[in-house]
Amino acid sequence: MIWLNLLLALAWVMVIGSFGPADWIVGLLFGFFVLMVSWRAFFNEPFSFKSYIRASSRNPLITAWRWIAFIIFGFVEIVKSNIAVAKAVLSPQLKLDPGIIAIPLDLKSDAGITTLANLTTLTPGTVTLDVSSDRKTLYIHAFSVGDPETLRRETKAAFERRVLELFP
Repeated sequence: MIWLNLLLALAWVMVIGSFGPADWIVGLLFGFFVLMVSWRAFFNEPFSFKSYIRASSRNPLITAWRWIAFIIFGFVEIVKSNIAVAKAVLSPQLKLDPGIIAIPLDLKSDAGITTLANLTTLTPGTVTLDVSSDRKTLYIHAFSVGDPETLRRETKAAFERRVLELFP
């Protein structure tokens, strides 16, 4: 998590517009505080220095590349969905097949479930409605479902698989 702490410090100095040593120290302290407060949501365990060091020992380059790939994937999916929604809305015959689909979740962490729900909602044509109280099912509404099993399988294969790489 040291790499994330450094990234938060970089964000801090960029926001305040000053790059002096004191600004970096404040940014590092601010980043550490943010990580400490949000630790349980990301790792499903209470914060400790031992867990911080253990998480920092993971290969940061692999983790950074996974995040970059995830962001690119999300952007591409949003663009593809925008095109599909535009085609559906602009076609002479509006052929919609709306429905609500229950998707069983393999994700366990709150951060992972939230990331999947947000990605689903950001993708035009779908919106996350709810997560079951046992956190094992995600309910989404799609403007054009077609085959519910295919939509469920595609969502798990494309979206949830990538989120699981970030939040195992």
